Amino acid sequence: MATCSLQRNVGDLERLGCLVLGGCFLIKGIVSRRASRTLLGGLLVYRGLTGNCKAYEALGIDTRSGAEKTRDA
Repeated sequence: MATCSLQRNVGDLERLGCLVLGGCFLIKGIVSRRASRTLLGGLLVYRGLTGNCKAYEALGIDTRSGAEKTRDA
């Protein structure tokens, strides 16, 4: 059985914003049957729930307050 551990790298206020905005995009996308809005909304909701952003991870960005920056040079 494979396990997947997600490292949190998104701050709490940013997570809340992702949840709110993602929820709006998700609902609007479902109602209007627009796949692009639905996908964007889903991705933002996922980011808000998990606190993990793959783009931030690749760039070594961590927006949590007081978070240790551990980017290998």
